[in-house]
Amino acid sequence: MSNRQTFEIETGLARMARSRQIAVVAVLIAIGAVLRMFSPQIAGITPNFIIAMYCLSILLVRPNAGGALGIGLVGGAVAMIFSKSPIPYLNLISEPAGALACAATVSYLPELAAGRYSFKPTLATTLGTLVSGLVYITLNFKFALNLPADKFLIAWKTALAVVVVPVTVINAVLAQILYAPAKKFLKL
Repeated sequence: MSNRQTFEIETGLARMARSRQIAVVAVLIAIGAVLRMFSPQIAGITPNFIIAMYCLSILLVRPNAGGALGIGLVGGAVAMIFSKSPIPYLNLISEPAGALACAATVSYLPELAAGRYSFKPTLATTLGTLVSGLVYITLNFKFALNLPADKFLIAWKTALAVVVVPVTVINAVLAQILYAPAKKFLKL
């Protein structure tokens, strides 16, 4: 086999693998959107399953920083459509930040496992959701609503405790539960 034929085969295989990864990301973000749209409120909040699903996709396909940023932008655009927030476009900033935090955790932290059971999904999704939520509430209260310092801090702490932390816990548990079966099913 010539070098040209080998290159063409390798290029074709790389393209197929990349197409499969894009499909995985798209399907997971779509599942997150459907779950977000149809899930009932839990204790007054609607969990953001889009974050859990883009974190899961990052855990599965292991993109570079540019790929993670792209996943975050797509996640932000989809989250914006299904947002119940009065300022949904802030998702275009918060979700890429969360995706980058998740990808950095996946890329740079050593594998955290007990035997063959990895705990990295919990940590990566926790950090991704926290960064996304903290960026969102900070932008929302400080810049979009322009709250004075005393009211900003009260609103920020309240949103952190009442929305960001519970959503973080829900997302981390969901990603942890789905990671092993998804990885096995997708053979990634």
